[in-house]
Formats: sequence, structure tokens, C-alpha cells
Amino acid sequence: MKIALVLVAIVAAIIVVLALAFFAYGRERSWALIAGSPDRGRLTLATQKRSPTANDAVACTQGLREDCEIPLPAFDETPANLNERLAGQIEARDPLARRVDDGKAPDHLRYITYSPTMRFPDLINIEFVEMDDGRTGIIAYARAQLGKLDFGANRARLERYFEGL
Repeated sequence: MKIALVLVAIVAAIIVVLALAFFAYGRERSWALIAGSPDRGRLTLATQKRSPTANDAVACTQGLREDCEIPLPAFDETPANLNERLAGQIEARDPLARRVDDGKAPDHLRYITYSPTMRFPDLINIEFVEMDDGRTGIIAYARAQLGKLDFGANRARLERYFEGL
């Protein structure tokens, strides 16, 4: 019995030390150390496969993908203008979003953002597509790096990003 209590105390002490180290090092940096960078580079969103688990969301203009959850209109402006306007909206609405692309491609945006409390990382890829009618369509894909379920966080995030655009 005494050995079991000592073992429980040792395990509890290890857990406390690990938790303190996790928070002292920084939640975002700790997740990157544990799971690697959430940035996987630029994705080709027209053909990108969805996550096999319920931790992603897709928003797009009609006709650009068949599996859109969030319908978006086509826009009467250039990809570069729409890119700039949406980047400003994302940064104004999501203080935890960090842009990770170099900003040089007018047809693409890429962000990493984090959950408020535990700072679980999510990756957001957005493509601006010149459509045959001269308008600009959008495909946006948001996916959690960790876990199999995001409780609708990525869907809500995309809806917030595109609201009123």
C-alpha cells in the first residue's frame, strides 16, 4: 500500500512538473515542439482531400468544390483586392491568427490560429480563383492540427472571417 502511494505521488509530481513546463515554455511553442509546425505549406484547395475526422471545414464559391459546408458568393473584384480585404478582416476578427505565407501571392492566404485557452493550432488556407465570368471565387479550408474533433470551431471561424465580406 505504501509503495502504491509513493508511486501515485511520483506520477502526480511528474504531471505537475510537465504542466508547469508546458505553460512556462508557452502553449503555442509547446504544441509546436510536441507536434511540429502546423503549417504544411500551400495546399491546392480545389483537390485537397478533407480530413477523415470531424476537425475541418470548407467554405467556397459554388462550382469550385462539391463538399462545401459554407457557401460563398463570387466577388466583382480582383483576387489581389479581395486578398487584401479578407486579410484585414481576418486580422481584425481573430487576434490569435498569424499569417504564415509571405504575402507575395495575390491568389493565396495562409494563417495559423489558436484556440483561446489551450492554444491548440489550426491552419487556414484560402485560395482566390479567377472564374470564367471575370469574377473571383474563394475556396477556404480550415483544419485542426491536433485531435479528431474540433466541436465546430473551424466552421464557426470561417463563418466569422467571411461575415459581411
